[in-house]
Amino acid sequence: MTDAGETRVVGIGELLWDLLPDGPRLGGAPFNATANLARLGHDVQFVTVVGDDDLGHEAVLRARGLGVGTTWIAETAAVPTGTVDVALDASGGPRFRIVSPAAYETIDLSPQRLAAIAAWRPRAVVFGTLAQRFPGVLGSTLAIIDRSAAPVRLYDINLREGCWSDELVLDLLSLATIVKVNGDEAAVLGRLFGTSDDPGVLGPELGRRFGSRGLCVTRGGDGAALWLDGSLHDVEGIAIEVVDAVGAGDAFAAALLDGLLRERDPGDVLARANRLGAVVASRSGALPDWSIEELDAAPSRHG
Repeated sequence: MTDAGETRVVGIGELLWDLLPDGPRLGGAPFNATANLARLGHDVQFVTVVGDDDLGHEAVLRARGLGVGTTWIAETAAVPTGTVDVALDASGGPRFRIVSPAAYETIDLSPQRLAAIAAWRPRAVVFGTLAQRFPGVLGSTLAIIDRSAAPVRLYDINLREGCWSDELVLDLLSLATIVKVNGDEAAVLGRLFGTSDDPGVLGPELGRRFGSRGLCVTRGGDGAALWLDGSLHDVEGIAIEVVDAVGAGDAFAAALLDGLLRERDPGDVLARANRLGAVVASRSGALPDWSIEELDAAPSRHG
């Protein structure tokens, strides 16, 4: 395992509350991934803005309780803390209605904060698409990557209807060394590149266009595939009863990045990420309790 300084991870983007039928739950895709990385033993910080309201104050307290550093979480009185109306379909899959304006949309790091983040020397940066629609957020992400020179940049696409454009996705792909998509998002990349959505085709195309090191395609119950450093790896699905799929992909992304940072075998990294995604999908909430011991208890088949 690398030392603590080499496992520093900074996430940037939305910290919000998913308003589910049974009550509010803390969420936001890049935040969920960052929180799971903290549980996996990394030193993490999150960059966002919350409102000066009850939900914002509670979000910061919860983040700290999850082991996420809040040094660079700002507060604004001008815009409320972000929320998303979430409904679950019969299979446990989420449907989202994203409320805007929201505080996380106002992320715009000062030169002083950018200097502090660069001095912290993160080894990895985690980001998605939703918050990056706003110039201050995208500019801050670009500056973090440029000034910190973090060698690993995970872009977990997480496309939400009406909240992305082809141009934005292409811009964000150019920043990433590792890209994670689901099957529908792989089809979007295939359309953008004029190729099939096969990871064995998309991965090399990402490498050719942007110098990306890897592409991971998740397929839910049908497993996942990882193209990494010129080789393709596959893992079978895990049979579970899906209780709540919210956050499963974010947990998968965290375990994927954890394994890459620790330079583990790519097939084992993919299998472990698949297991964590399944564990989270089998439980209620985007950030349910789980232990590393149970994550590593069961073997997985991969090729």
